[in-house]
Amino acid sequence: MGFKKVKLRIVECLKGQRVHHDVSRLGNINEKNLFLVGEISSEEVIDLLNRTRGHEYIKSQHHWDKSLEVHIFKPRKENVKWYIKCYFIEPNVWFISVHR
Repeated sequence: MGFKKVKLRIVECLKGQRVHHDVSRLGNINEKNLFLVGEISSEEVIDLLNRTRGHEYIKSQHHWDKSLEVHIFKPRKENVKWYIKCYFIEPNVWFISVHR
């Protein structure tokens, strides 16, 4: 799946409230997933995704489950670099991290 389709699917999941959070690494969750702890909203995540350009996106395999493709976005907003990492388990999007 390409960059634009991935962004569209994530936005659809956010708007449809089909969102989960991967809490397998709880150690520093307050720093690593600002979306989970309520510091930013789904609308703000959508805005960050919409700001992301193709060169600010990569994908890789999940470190525990190689069948899952992990999507990593590194947009900039007001000179701040953001990091969004997620994957899909249909019909939902699972966020690993959303942070500055």
